[in-house]
Amino acid sequence: MTMDHAIQDAELIPKRASKQRFRHSIFEAWGHNCAYCGNYADTLDHVVPRLHGGLTVKYNLVPACKRCNGNKGHQPLWAWWMAQKYWNIPRALRVLHWIRRQASQNAEHSWAHLPPERLPSGNPSEQVPATNCQ
Repeated sequence: MTMDHAIQDAELIPKRASKQRFRHSIFEAWGHNCAYCGNYADTLDHVVPRLHGGLTVKYNLVPACKRCNGNKGHQPLWAWWMAQKYWNIPRALRVLHWIRRQASQNAEHSWAHLPPERLPSGNPSEQVPATNCQ
């Protein structure tokens, strides 16, 4: 029996190490800063909560401090975040850019599986409340 194909330069990575690399890559991309308030991030938040169909994929995860992650819980991102005193348009645009860039790099994992009301809105700057941005 002969083989018609071969795998070269492959590396078997244990699941635990793979998970650590995955998480580390997200924290590194954000400089270990919370996507929402800018403080030190020590957790990952599902932008679209798992309870509402969100997947554990890079485009649906952002670093968050324990306070923001716990406070947001299963609430829709923009409704929750825009009510916070640390709502910040540049950070909101960075979150949108992150989601879109990561999703485009992983086209097989698109937002297509979610109904429109569960998607992050396209332009949070149109919804800016009259609060102090930091």
